[in-house]
Amino acid sequence: MKQHIENFKNREIEISEKGQLTINSKLIDYEYDGTSKKWSSRYLPYSEYNSLQELARAIADSTAEFVNTSD
Repeated sequence: MKQHIENFKNREIEISEKGQLTINSKLIDYEYDGTSKKWSSRYLPYSEYNSLQELARAIADSTAEFVNTSD
């Protein structure tokens, strides 16, 4: 996996080459379903995303832990 770093709504999203996802330096657990080819996380139960980047942005935008940070 290629490393990806972006600033999304004043939150730093980083996906390492090994697939480790962090938002504002907090490690985020996620799962990939090879059958549906979707990404999910316990941070957003019952939601699935087409890419790890989409999942990360949704967590950063919708999870209280990150929404309460300064915009």
